[in-house]
Amino acid sequence: MGPRFPGKWKLIDSTTGTVIARRVGLADGFGSRFRGLMLRKRFPRGEALFFDFKKPGRNSVHMFFVRFPIDLLYLDSSFRVVEVRSYLRPWQLHRSRVVSRYLVELPAGTVSRLGVGLGHKIRLEKRF
Repeated sequence: MGPRFPGKWKLIDSTTGTVIARRVGLADGFGSRFRGLMLRKRFPRGEALFFDFKKPGRNSVHMFFVRFPIDLLYLDSSFRVVEVRSYLRPWQLHRSRVVSRYLVELPAGTVSRLGVGLGHKIRLEKRF
């Protein structure tokens, strides 16, 4: 089963106070992490997919069967951005250069449009 986008979470750049995504899907199990964004027709602005790898490591992402480019934010255990990758294209592989615990997938262009950068602190908040 793929990740759900229940709309119960939002993602905020605590460093700038900017809302990065108002609708965040969680990929915290093997199946949802593997499936990711595969076979989706689009990834609208304001959405994100949040991965919890359960333990720190040099995590990787595949773009097989993903039909659009995306931005990536790798976060450490304290939710600080430790690596940024913009415009990862379909059918690519990417392995983080640094140790991370979490990953955020965003629609392509989000990182540059919102100015999210290395060292920024990110928080995942429950929506009410």
